[in-house]
Amino acid sequence: MTTQRDIARMAGVSVAVVSAVLNGTTHTRMSEATRARVIQAMENLDYQPNQAARSLRLNRTGMIALILHKLDNPVYTHLLRGVYGAAAERGGTVLLGDAETMRSGSQFVTRLLSHGTVDGILIRDDSLFDDDVVAELRSHPKPILSLDYAQDHPWVGIDDCRAGEIATRFLLNLRHRRIVFIGGATGHAFRQRYLGYQQEMQQAGLEPAPHLATGFGEQAGADGLRQALQLPAAPTAVVVNNVMSAVGVLAAARDLGIAVPDQLSVVGIHDVGLMEHLRPAVTAVRMPMYELGRAGVHGLYELMAGRPCTGGIIADPEPELVVRDSATALTDA
Repeated sequence: MTTQRDIARMAGVSVAVVSAVLNGTTHTRMSEATRARVIQAMENLDYQPNQAARSLRLNRTGMIALILHKLDNPVYTHLLRGVYGAAAERGGTVLLGDAETMRSGSQFVTRLLSHGTVDGILIRDDSLFDDDVVAELRSHPKPILSLDYAQDHPWVGIDDCRAGEIATRFLLNLRHRRIVFIGGATGHAFRQRYLGYQQEMQQAGLEPAPHLATGFGEQAGADGLRQALQLPAAPTAVVVNNVMSAVGVLAAARDLGIAVPDQLSVVGIHDVGLMEHLRPAVTAVRMPMYELGRAGVHGLYELMAGRPCTGGIIADPEPELVVRDSATALTDA
């Protein structure tokens, strides 16, 4: 049976360092390279910690809950990789929950929190949750960290305002002036992306268009484009709040006989593999979702250990524009 001493010998570290990696503590100082070396040694030796004994000793299960809204959203692919990877490094496991199933009167929250199932909870955009469910989550002593801005508990987030700025500035540099913003809901992320759009338009001396359509799906994008075409001056370009709404915009444009990008340029916020394989391939702002997942897990483990989590906006890497085929310069500006 492999022991922590075996891992320490292979990694060239002390047993205390191995224990610190397993328990997710930060009292023992080590570099990321050292931590990675210990994790690699654990994998090479196929080390399986005695979770039952560990839970009794630490009064922790080693499990965290990640609760997302609409699990089929492809934006979560990189987020999940970051969460699961960071949790594995900490020796923990992840329970994935769908906010769609968490409604007032359901037993999910009670089962989640009342039986010692999890040590902490990550949530994404609690503005989309049932208010009573959010209140119940906050009423329990389990630490909660939001993967978006939150007023009432610790949070870590991505720079959504910057994403809106980048997308809009790119279209402005292509000489577009009639630009509209499509898709999104009432949450903080949408508000920040729309704010970035507004600021760039105003800085260019232009009047921002009103927000068109709400929602995250294909239908929201299609409805938004149809609304945009009813404006006194139809747009030559659109910034789309999310991936699936961008799919809806392309579909509606095709149905209406509008050529993208020759007659309408499209830039989406968030970049997933789907965007590259659409036709035309969609220019998009890539958001640091993988890093968000990792930062969320590490912040939550700090809270679980009784230490503060500094949180805030992830500054590195910044949102990044990925240029493809769905936007082109306006020739008759």
